[in-house]
Amino acid sequence: MNYFPLTTAQQAWKERTAEISARDIGPRAAEYDRQAMFPQASLHALRDAGLWSIRVPQQYGGPGLDLLTTCLIVEEIAKKCPSTAMCYKMHLEALDAISQIPTAYQRQRYIEPLLRGEVFAAAPGGEPHGQTGDDWTPVRQKVTTLPRVPGGFHIDHVRKSYVTSAGHATHYVMFCRVEGGRTEGPPELLIFKHDEVAWETIGTWNGLGMRGNSSVPMIFNGVVPEANLVGIELEDHSVPVMTKYFAPCQILTYGAAYLGIASGAFEIACTEGDKRYPSGGRRLDNAINQRRMAELSTHIEAARTLLHAAAAMADAARTTSVLPLLQAKVLCAEVGVHVTAELMTIFGGTAFAARLPFERYFRDARAGLVMGQANDVAYETIGTLLFPAP
Repeated sequence: MNYFPLTTAQQAWKERTAEISARDIGPRAAEYDRQAMFPQASLHALRDAGLWSIRVPQQYGGPGLDLLTTCLIVEEIAKKCPSTAMCYKMHLEALDAISQIPTAYQRQRYIEPLLRGEVFAAAPGGEPHGQTGDDWTPVRQKVTTLPRVPGGFHIDHVRKSYVTSAGHATHYVMFCRVEGGRTEGPPELLIFKHDEVAWETIGTWNGLGMRGNSSVPMIFNGVVPEANLVGIELEDHSVPVMTKYFAPCQILTYGAAYLGIASGAFEIACTEGDKRYPSGGRRLDNAINQRRMAELSTHIEAARTLLHAAAAMADAARTTSVLPLLQAKVLCAEVGVHVTAELMTIFGGTAFAARLPFERYFRDARAGLVMGQANDVAYETIGTLLFPAP
C-alpha cells in the first residue's frame, strides 16, 4: 500500500524498479551477504536501466527525478538487497549537489560521463579524532582543512574511516574544509576521479550486516584542482552546499533504505506466513502472530507516509530546516530494527537457523541506528531544533 498520493509517473518508476529488483538484484542478495562481496553485478543492472543518473536535471540531459521518486526507487531496491541499496543511495547522495549546480567544467567532466553510465561515486566521511582530551559528543565531527597549493588543494594523507564502496567507486566526493573557506558549519564537497589522486583501502569489510558494502577506511593523497570544489560559482554562499543540495538526498535516502528493509522483510513474512502446514494450518492463523503482523504493518505505513511527506516538502522547497528529514530518517531506521526483530520471533527456529532470510534483514537493519547520521546524532539535532538555546 502507499497512503501518500503518488503521481502516475512516480508509480511507474516504483513499479519499474520493483521489476528490476526482483529480476536482477534479489537473486544475488544472499550470496553477496554470505561472501561479503561487493554487489557489482546488481549495481550494473541499475546502471543499465539508467538509474545511476536519476537526479541529474532535465536541463543537463537527465530525468531530473524528485526526492519522493528517488525514495521510492531506493526502497524497492532495499526490499531485495539492502547492501546494493546502500551502495546505490551513497552514489546518489555523493553526486546530488554537483548534479544540481555544476559548473561548465564539472558538467563536462562529471555530469556528462554520469549520464553515460561511467560514474559511480562514493562519499568518504568520518575521520578519527585521536586523543584530544575533549568531551566526546556524537555531533562533533572532525573534518580536515586542505591547504591551498599551486594547482588546487592538497589532500595530505587524509584518512576517512567509513567509505561505502571503498575501492570500487570511480569517483569520490570528499567532505572537507579548504584553506580560506568556511571554518564553522557544514563542510565543503570536493570531487575527484579515482585516478586523480593516490589512495589505499585499509583492511577488509566484515560487517555484522550490510556485508556487501565494502565500507572500509581509505587514505587519500594528492592535489585536486580548485575547479573540483562543488558550488564554487554560487553567488549566494550564505547557505552551505551541504545544507541545501546534499543533506536532503542524504538523509531521506537513508530513511528509504531502512524502510525498504522493513517492508521487504514484511512482504516475505506475508508470503511465508500464508503457507499451509501439512495439517492445513498457517503460521498467520495464530492470533498472536496476526496481532504482531498488524502492528508491524501499521508501523511501516506510518514511517513510509512520514518519509514521503518529508520528501514532498523538500521537493516543494517547504523545508525550513532538516527537522522533518531527520524525523523521517530515525523513524524509518527504528521501524527497520523493530520489524525485523519481531519477524525473527514470529518465525522462530526457522528464522534463527537462516532457512528464511529474516536473519539477514535483521542484521542489515541494525546498521540504521549507527550509520549515516546515527540516530543518537539525529535526535540530538532534533532536540536543538525543537528547543533552541536562548
